[in-house]
Amino acid sequence: MAHELETRYDTPRERLVGAFEVQGLSFVEPGFRGCAFISASAGAPPGGVVEQTAQDYRTWLHELFFGLAQQAGAQDAKSLAHQLVLLYDGAGISAWLDRDPSAETAARTVAAALVDAAIPN
Repeated sequence: MAHELETRYDTPRERLVGAFEVQGLSFVEPGFRGCAFISASAGAPPGGVVEQTAQDYRTWLHELFFGLAQQAGAQDAKSLAHQLVLLYDGAGISAWLDRDPSAETAARTVAAALVDAAIPN
């Protein structure tokens, strides 16, 4: 996703919101079943390879949003990243369980409001 964000959006601020558009591309794919890491983790035994791989993904996701928030000039990059990760997770779950690809539009709208509130113009 990081590469796609860089090729689609020019600034870190645009990438913070654009992450939801990129995520939304998967929502319309045939057979979309939500986040593979969440699904795999649900039935995996604790302490195994699946848990470690899922944790590596979660670390990467948090670092992606945190790094972009810092680069964009967020006053509290950690808080903004945390909010956006929660929104990202919720959008994926909603798109999957509700079979509603429009979750991307709603999430992107909320993300834009969060970014606007956290990053001075």
